[in-house]
Amino acid sequence: MKNKSSAKRSHEKQVCKVVASFIAKIKNLTIDDIISPEEEEHNEQAVDALIKCSSIEIVLEHTRIESYPEQIADNYMVKNLLKPLVGKLTGKLPTPGHYRLSIDVGAVKGAKDTERVQKALIAWVQEKAPLLELPVHKPSDKHYIREKPCGVPFEVALHRLERRDGKFTIELVAPAELETKRRRRIKIALEKKCPKLSKAKGETRISVLLLELDDICLGDPIQTAKAVTEELSQNDVPDEIYLVETEAKPWVVWVLKDGEALFSDLEDWGPYDLDPLQNNP
Repeated sequence: MKNKSSAKRSHEKQVCKVVASFIAKIKNLTIDDIISPEEEEHNEQAVDALIKCSSIEIVLEHTRIESYPEQIADNYMVKNLLKPLVGKLTGKLPTPGHYRLSIDVGAVKGAKDTERVQKALIAWVQEKAPLLELPVHKPSDKHYIREKPCGVPFEVALHRLERRDGKFTIELVAPAELETKRRRRIKIALEKKCPKLSKAKGETRISVLLLELDDICLGDPIQTAKAVTEELSQNDVPDEIYLVETEAKPWVVWVLKDGEALFSDLEDWGPYDLDPLQNNP
């Protein structure tokens, strides 16, 4: 983990600790200690966390799942550039109805002068919103407009929609073959992480794979769960697999595999709310 930034390393450790506490709770275990073998051994083949309990040890490996290549970086850029618009435009546009600004995945990459782009987009939305009709009966080309606003280095689309009067939201438009791209990313993650867990497990430990979704626009736990279970091979399969969504608070965790049972076989596979600020051992 020596090549990871301090902030990223801290976040990953927090995710591991919070989910470890969740696992201990549902299994009625008491955690004595949580150590980070990858940090202590300075070895990339070491797992992210070793959870020591009085009766059992759990080896845990964490990885983020992207909905498409560079999704995490793309989401960060979108939030940094466009999230302030939500607060500045909500409640400021004509009603009835609400408005949604759509941006193609990857469109904001390389955009500079954040303040100038934000001002240009706000002015454009305020100009165009009163011109859009509310699609009371059925959608038409009069309830949205798509163009490249002056001062904005990418195209956007503004939609006026029914209900949620006064709300303003932002969405990323999914790339073509999103599920194929998601499946490919999951396959790569499993091929990389499962052998590490199998080696660290030994004869007595429980192996846990922790998948993290941080994609408020395109993250889909159901599709991710299906893709994970379909990509599991007969070799190096972890004892347990959890999926945690961290894009908003509270975090949410899903149980994708518990022993031989997959999520589709479990009576209650989630979601379970997690407090990211809870005290951890």
